[in-house]
Amino acid sequence: MSTEIAWVIGLPTDAAYLDLVNDIRSAASRASKADPGDRLDIARFEALATRLEQAALNHPGAPRVAVPLPDGGHTMLMGTDPKTWSPNLPDNIRQAASSLVAKKLLPVLVVNPHTYGITSAQMIGPAESPANTWAAEDGMSGSRAVEARFRAQIAEALAPDATRRVPISPSGVSNAVVTEILREFVVAKPGTVRIDAPVEYRDGSKAAHPFPLRALPLVAELPPATLELKLALLSIRHAEMDAVVHGAWLRNAEISRPRPAAQTDDLVYEITLRQLKELCRTERHVRLYMYQTGLETAVVGFYRALTTHLLKFPGSLSVQPMYFVAPRRPRNEAERRSNHGPRSRRSGLSNPSRSNSPSYAHGDHSAQGTSPTEPKVLVTESSMFRKGSVWST
Repeated sequence: MSTEIAWVIGLPTDAAYLDLVNDIRSAASRASKADPGDRLDIARFEALATRLEQAALNHPGAPRVAVPLPDGGHTMLMGTDPKTWSPNLPDNIRQAASSLVAKKLLPVLVVNPHTYGITSAQMIGPAESPANTWAAEDGMSGSRAVEARFRAQIAEALAPDATRRVPISPSGVSNAVVTEILREFVVAKPGTVRIDAPVEYRDGSKAAHPFPLRALPLVAELPPATLELKLALLSIRHAEMDAVVHGAWLRNAEISRPRPAAQTDDLVYEITLRQLKELCRTERHVRLYMYQTGLETAVVGFYRALTTHLLKFPGSLSVQPMYFVAPRRPRNEAERRSNHGPRSRRSGLSNPSRSNSPSYAHGDHSAQGTSPTEPKVLVTESSMFRKGSVWST
């Protein structure tokens, strides 16, 4: 068996050790200011702290004072000046460190997790029972099954007799489905109460803020606006958007970084809350046309912040979702030739793939550049997006 034990170990106040402590303090300061998902300074801090701990453990003759294990939180113990130690440092650790400083030694807090002994554990009760298995209806598969599953998750989260609040998981659900279903359940209905549903992603990460459901009296109309903007939810997702939007709500380079999904959700939520408040500060009513593509974390974070904003400032803002629709393209050269052959001429279509486009946002425009040798023509807004349900109070 093994257990954990903590010591405060005294190292000589050599210049090399003091310089290492200063490097650790500098890395800790930079790590606290790093963007979510940026682990460069965090990894540097951990590597330097490990070097100091190993030096303390391996230094011959270094005095050790056994102390109770810290309960958690910030337990930073760096340097010989007690003013630089963490204010949350337990008194017993602070006293042990001060005794070593009095001997002109550098105190280092070290926790050894693999010391011989028995770890005392508190009984916290049995584990929660697993969630019920969900099965699609007969004949339902693909995107229809994904949509049905997401709707069932939210319905389960709203169950009045639920012993625990089941989280909703938007991972793998298309942005249009996520937006429309969330709007459906955000609407406050007579006789219902607001429910704040937790959000959990496929990687196991959980968002810091629940999603307010049954919270808003949403309407289907767009009221008159003093400011109207067309914005892409994320920059540099589809270059075709640049021709129809005024700018981007979020920077792709900042949002699409490797990190737990819930951290991206939380980041988008915080950014959106700040920007919505600033955008509406001097306007009577702001109307946003939000041109959306994938990345469900950005979609959920944005509309959670929108819901929170409308709860605080009803009537200040309305959002019209605009869903990107990729133009249908021939799958191979034979199909491309077929589309430009006699069949397409008989049908009277200059571009047969255009006839299969989803519903258009702002009317229809004729196609150009059907010959493979002609330069490509920028796809117009009408063939790229379709309108979603309005978010407005």
